[in-house]
Order: sequence, then structure tokens, then C-alpha cells
Amino acid sequence: MRHPYLLAAVFGFASALSLDELLQALPDEPRGYGEPCSNRDYWQPILDANVKFVDKTRNDARKQLDTNMPAWSDADYLLYSQTGNRDVGQTMMRNRHTFVRNLVLAECFDMDGTFLAKAEAALVDYATQKTWVLAAHDAKLDVFYGRAAYVDLNAALVSSFLGSTLYMLDDVLSDTTKEMLRTELSDRTVQPLLDRLKGESKPFWWQTSDSNWNAVCFNGMATAILTTVADKADRAAALLTLVDQSQGYLKSFFDDGYGSEGVSYFNYGFGEFAELREKLCDATAGVVDLFDVPKVGRMAHAPRHFAMRNGKLAGFGDARLDSTFSTPLLQYIAFAYGESDDVDAPIKSSLPGTVMNLAFPVTKPTACRPLSYDDDGTNDDLLRHVFDKAQVVVLRGNDDSKFDLTFKVTGNGGHSHNDIGSYEIVFGDEYIMGDAGGPSFYEARTFDKRRYLSPLMNSYGHPVPVVAGKNQSEAVAVQKKNKFQLTTDFTPSMDIVSTNLAAAYDVKTLATLKRTVSFDRTDLGSIAIEDAIAMKDGATVDFESVFTVLGNWTATSDATGVVTTASGAQVKVSITASSEFTVSSKVLSDYKLTWTRVAVKVSSDNSEEFVTVTIQPESTPCNDI
Repeated sequence: MRHPYLLAAVFGFASALSLDELLQALPDEPRGYGEPCSNRDYWQPILDANVKFVDKTRNDARKQLDTNMPAWSDADYLLYSQTGNRDVGQTMMRNRHTFVRNLVLAECFDMDGTFLAKAEAALVDYATQKTWVLAAHDAKLDVFYGRAAYVDLNAALVSSFLGSTLYMLDDVLSDTTKEMLRTELSDRTVQPLLDRLKGESKPFWWQTSDSNWNAVCFNGMATAILTTVADKADRAAALLTLVDQSQGYLKSFFDDGYGSEGVSYFNYGFGEFAELREKLCDATAGVVDLFDVPKVGRMAHAPRHFAMRNGKLAGFGDARLDSTFSTPLLQYIAFAYGESDDVDAPIKSSLPGTVMNLAFPVTKPTACRPLSYDDDGTNDDLLRHVFDKAQVVVLRGNDDSKFDLTFKVTGNGGHSHNDIGSYEIVFGDEYIMGDAGGPSFYEARTFDKRRYLSPLMNSYGHPVPVVAGKNQSEAVAVQKKNKFQLTTDFTPSMDIVSTNLAAAYDVKTLATLKRTVSFDRTDLGSIAIEDAIAMKDGATVDFESVFTVLGNWTATSDATGVVTTASGAQVKVSITASSEFTVSSKVLSDYKLTWTRVAVKVSSDNSEEFVTVTIQPESTPCNDI
């Protein structure tokens, strides 16, 4: 029997994977990742190798024996719908999860009944709480009031946890508790998703979405399906469709591997995708491997190419400037592609992830066959990397120059800001100018219709021009409608990149707006950013060339200024233009971030003008005598 979804196109298999082939690969009975806790031959070596973690978990659980499980609070949960505050309700839900997780793990580690009664009571309390869905994902409170079923990021995590618990503690949980857990899972998440996978109900939006939600929700729900769907044929059919739809996540990356959602969401989404890969390999004896796709190889290896020196990463979109790529995830990737003998769990937030984290150093994952990745030597350039499809370029200094720069033309998608033509500049190991990064917290306005009222997310707070008083239009929509072009000219000492930003502005009289970045590696290095504007016949110039400062800005004249970093390092900024200009600065603050916007305004009767901003070290080396 052939499934209607042809996975050959997805995986590059010689032929489409059939439902019969998947039926043969799956075990007859529901099964989770690893082995049940009753299998002490499997677990004892793992516990012996993780004494510190085991002791801490046991001690935490022992303290909980004499305490009550954190109570569910309607008031905390409903605070989001009343004020937009996500943190209070989510903290309440997270504390409950941690409480029951500690007890489940402690009982698994010891299997002597010490924690069992408390764990069962906590599991019942947890599984029957008012909702598993985060308040931010239940805007109309339909799930909260029992009017609808929904799977969100948290409901998927809860489903994975409860399904894994049923598998791991099957030998010791009471029949009553097991039946209750299976019923809650089926009613709240598993059956609603099965109905949608079979086409009997309208899919959840994330099932075909190019978003981290796709990877996260399918990862959690795959565990729930593998551990609770008793009928093997139903389990296989659901997994076949799940695997097919999980390819929607790949669309959040450009074909060159660049992730449109940013660094933090690479860690989150790709980490979940990697765990899903490991679990499916385990469940099918390697028949299904989500990494066995050329594009996934490019996605997995993009982090090594996106980094500037000293591990600095551009804070495009909702990525914060202190974001780093997850070391355990990168280690898992290196192992998966045969680039390292060491392995780590890609994520550790889920119960299967915890098992992987404990087991990998002892058992090493073997279900997924070894892969290899060959980029044909095109990514060996230490000075630069171009993501040609996303049109993002990373420029690095040499041994003498201190500047690094990442310049983006497009690369927009989920969690994007209006930032076409933006950049990030690092001097030494400090951010000095460019994108201020993503928000330090989320609230209702972060993702509702007010999102682009924030200067952190609209183009006003980014280092991009303003034309005729207008900011850039919404970037994702602009990117879909228009073709932008990144032009490059590279030499060992000087890289020049440019693009025409005109399509990003809803200004009918605008002909071209060319931004050119010259990256000079001579001596300590320097950077020149030129914005050249041309208006259509009869129109005159009224525009601002903007740069944003991430340190302290001090104007030293009408055309110069100094940026001072937290360590005291300084760079000099010099401004030239084709006509008279004015310079104004404004300190911006939002989402607990503060940065300075400096605007160079040119208004003239001409149809063409340019502004050039040059950045160089405040003290340049003297020539040898």
C-alpha cells in the first residue's frame, strides 16, 4: 500500500516509502525512546555515568515529598488575556511541570517506590489541569473554557512528557493512573491531531507552516503517538503523514541553509527537529532519517558560516545580541555528519531529550546511520561567507583589522523585523553599530497588530534610510513581491557589497536607493556605508541616511562623532554628503533595550544625492619609520 504523500521527494530515497515498509519497521506495540526504567541493565550504567545529575534530581524530589505541588492558578493564567503579561502564567505552569518531572525521574532512577505515590498524585494533578495550552496561544480562551482542542508548543511538550512517562514507568504506575493519562492525552491532543493527519478536520495552522512551531509541535506529538496509539496501522499512517508535513519546517530556511527565524529559533526549532530525527530513527530502525536530505545538511552547517569572529552573531529579527548557537546542538550535528566522535543531546527540555542527554555518553546513538556533508569547498573562505539565496553576507577581518560586519539584503521570514539593508558591526569583540537585536521578553504586543509600532521591530529603529518621511514597508511582504539583488566585489584587502533598497519603500517617486558597504581590512580596518538616492523626474530629494549606535554616542562636530564601547574602546564616525545635511540623534528604548539612532538628513532641490558614513578606529597605527 502506497501512501499518498511521496517521501522520495523529501528524502531522496530511491523510491517512495510505503506504509507497508513503515509498518514493518515499527514495533508491534507502542514504544518510547530508550528503555523502560524497569530495564536496569540499560539504566544502571547510565546512572553510574551521571551521578551528579542523578543525585541532584533525587535530592530535589526528596524535598518535594513533604511539599504540595504548586497549585494551578486561573488568575495567573488569565493575566495574559487581561494585561498581555505572559510571564506570570507561564511561570506557574513551568513550576508545575518541573515538580512532576523531578518525581518521575527520581522514581525512574531508583525504582524502589520511594517517589511513586507522590509522582502518581502529581501526574494526575498535572494531566487534569485546566489547560495545557499557553495563554498567549489561546487568545479567545476556547481551550481554557473547553470549547476547542488545540496543540501548541506547550501542549506538545506536555504530551511528550506524559507519553514518555507512560512508557518509562509502565511497570509501576497503577492501572487507574495509566488509563487516566491515556484518556487525557487522547482527548486533549492525540486524537485531535490524528483527525487532522487523516484529513478529517481542518489542520492546525502549524502543520503546514514554515515555522519552528512545525518542528516543535510535531516533535512532541510524535512521542505521544509512538507511546499511546495502540493500533500499529493507525500509528504508522499517522507517522507517515507527520513526517511528510514536518518538511514544512524546512521552508523556514533558504536553500543555502540560512534560517529566517534567527539564531535563538535555530536552537529551538532545529533542536526539536534533530530530536524528532533521533526518535524516528530509533522507532524505525533507521528507515526514516530526517537529516538524509541535502538541504538539511546546509541548514545544519549554516551556524559555522554565519558567525563573525569571536563567536559574534548578527542580531537580526528577534535574535538577541547575546544569542549564541547551542553547543550541544552543534555537537549533535557534528556527530550526525561524521565530523566528531563525541555526541550530545540536541535539546534537554523534553523527557526524551533528558534520556538522550544521560544515555548518549554511555550508549551513543546508533539508530541513525552515519551521514556526510560535502560543501565542495565553497565554504572554506575565512574572510567571508555569502548566503546567496538569503542575500546575507558575513565579512570578517584579517589578523590585523579589528572590524567584522554582517550585511543583510533580505533573509526575512518568521520573527523578522523591517530591516532590509540592515547590518551588524563588531569592533574587536564588541558590538558597536547596527541592529539592536530582538526583544528581551515577549508580551501581547510582540506578535499582535502592534508589533511594528515598536522601534525595535519597525525600520525606524534600524540602520536603514527614511525616504520622504516614510519608513520601510513590512519586510516579509516586500520580499515576496520584489526581487532584490546582492552585488559583491571581493579582494583580500577590500570587500564591497551593495543593493538597491528602493522596493522596500512605498514611495512612488523613488527611482533607486543604492546602499554600498565598503569593508577595508587595511591596518586596523575601516568601513564606509554609502546611501545614494535617485528620484524620478520632477521629484526632489528628502531622505535620511540612518545608522544606529550600540555603545555611547558623542557628537564631536557637525560631521563627526565617537562611539565608545563598554570596555572603553572607541571608533570614529565621519559623515560626508553631496549636499548640505543635518545630523540628529535620539536615544531609543524598548523591551528593556537602549540604543541610539543617528539620522543624517538631506533635503534638496536635486533629484540625486548621497550620504557616506565612514567608521574607523579612533586611534590608527602610525606608519613605520
